[in-house]
Amino acid sequence: MEQTFTTGLLQTVTAFNAFLWGAPMLILIVGISVYYTWKLKLIQRHLFHAIRLCTIKDRSAGVISNFGSLVIALAAMVGTGNIVGVAAAVSTGGPGALFWMMLSAFLGMATKYAEAVLAVQYRQKAPSGEYVGGPMYVLKNALNMKKTAAVFALATALMGFADALIQTNSLVDIYGSVYGVGAFTSASVLIVLTGAIILGGVKKIAAVCKGLVPFMAIVYIVLCVAVLAVHWQKIPWAFYTIFTSAFSGSALLGGAVGITVREAIRYGVSRGVLSNEAGSGSGAIAAAAAQTPNPVRQGLVSASTVFWDTLVICLLSGLAVIVAGNWQEGTHFGADLASVSFGSIPFGKELLLVSLTLFAFSTLVGWSYYTEKAVQFCIKGRVEYPVRVLWLCVMALGGFLSPKLVWELADTAIAIMCVPNILALWLLRKQVVQITAQYLPDELKAK
Repeated sequence: MEQTFTTGLLQTVTAFNAFLWGAPMLILIVGISVYYTWKLKLIQRHLFHAIRLCTIKDRSAGVISNFGSLVIALAAMVGTGNIVGVAAAVSTGGPGALFWMMLSAFLGMATKYAEAVLAVQYRQKAPSGEYVGGPMYVLKNALNMKKTAAVFALATALMGFADALIQTNSLVDIYGSVYGVGAFTSASVLIVLTGAIILGGVKKIAAVCKGLVPFMAIVYIVLCVAVLAVHWQKIPWAFYTIFTSAFSGSALLGGAVGITVREAIRYGVSRGVLSNEAGSGSGAIAAAAAQTPNPVRQGLVSASTVFWDTLVICLLSGLAVIVAGNWQEGTHFGADLASVSFGSIPFGKELLLVSLTLFAFSTLVGWSYYTEKAVQFCIKGRVEYPVRVLWLCVMALGGFLSPKLVWELADTAIAIMCVPNILALWLLRKQVVQITAQYLPDELKAK
């Protein structure tokens, strides 16, 4: 009975997502990115300057430093989606999904920049003294669209709880498949560790992320490079397959038959947005808390997160899965596919487990902050601790749900977030361009 209900729910959610992530949504996400790339005169070209700005200490108004907001955003972004989500995208949408993921990420840097600019421009000070912001405050303060703002906030909270399910689910899945650890045990340990951090608030979250994010990224990048080194002869073939299958569907996919170009685009863009959050607006919530002299500086810093998250980590993940070859069998999905692929090198599964644990932990910490701020927008007053406790309770459920169902639920939530956020980006497009023209020249001179 339970299995029948789960299967039916999965089919319903998958069908709904097929509608949500149809051509209109893809056009919205890619379209706004193309528009801002054009109007901001390829803002992506300032990437290396943006990376340098992350290290500048500033005493301007805000709660945390530029680097603090960067690592919180990266903590929320760089999660199991960078490993399991990419593997799921390849197994469901074929290698071509990786091409569309990279293209949407490059263009998405401009969207991420605009989101952060607006978040800082229209942020406000909460009764606690913290600066709060994000698309819900942009919609309310700049456009007086209070109901639309509430829709975004509710969708963000839904996405936050869905992400709690994703991270726990992915870890429980791989701990069980590699070591036979029970769902209750692995979920309990993760909940205790996460609770110890998030109950301390945003400053403690930032402090932990400053040490955790660089370390976990280096560990995982080294692991991916090791897999690519073992299969180095397949790397040119992998790039060829990624490009050709992006436009030809399943023609070159061996066992993964039935994959179309539409599916490659759908899963590439949706998993990309789920990973780097460009278009969903969630990263702007962390940007709004930053100590920054003007919106443009934080916009540049935020844009750099897409580079690290997708154009580096997701690309390496996808290449590692493709060269290992197991995706062609059509019998592996998500965490299972990642485990089998990285198991092609000595201690690969064990190191993958370490990476997944760190990634899941960091994302749980980062998204707990986003969820808290979204609920706080809807329910006035001090709701921090109740939200954090509820968050930990939802995490516990993640260990007992179908992996495919969990990912589809996340796709639903993030699609709902994208619509009001992109609406705000479009209606305030002139303001973004004007603010950029006002501050960018001075920011490019900053040392």
